[in-house]
Amino acid sequence: MIKTRQLDNVDIHHVLTFANECYRNGYKNNVSLNAMKWDWCLENGTWFGTIENDRIISMSGCHKFKDGYRALFRGAQIQTKPINCLNKYQMQSYCVADQLPFQIKYAEGSPIYITTNVSNDASGRMNRIHKSFIQMEKGGMVNYIGDEEIFYTKQSVWKLNEEKYFEIRNRYV
Repeated sequence: MIKTRQLDNVDIHHVLTFANECYRNGYKNNVSLNAMKWDWCLENGTWFGTIENDRIISMSGCHKFKDGYRALFRGAQIQTKPINCLNKYQMQSYCVADQLPFQIKYAEGSPIYITTNVSNDASGRMNRIHKSFIQMEKGGMVNYIGDEEIFYTKQSVWKLNEEKYFEIRNRYV
């Protein structure tokens, strides 16, 4: 059984196991509690994880950002969410399909922002994700706000269109 829920320090053993799997997969932003900014995110927001058989298979953070919250922070997954088709809206991502609704609820009506790395690819997948957000903007799910330096890394900032997100999500999930 797969479920998604909020994570905290009680889950630290499972988070460390997830970090070890990220290390083996070359996901540099998630190889340790320090790399993923575990404590910092808990101080400024929270974490959500998707769990299968008592094992975290995906997780991402949500923290205060601008006039709202930054969702999908340090998002990573070690297995792909099975869906029946290829999807330009990232619904094969547990972060986008399953954790983002919890993060929207956590933000309690505040704007939701998502960032993508413009050129620093710390996993071998970030450039593809950045390009998919360009397609998501064409579909109305996000709006491009601009590029800025966040944590010493140039990133694109996208504002989530929650209504469009749930409309698209309902087609696939």
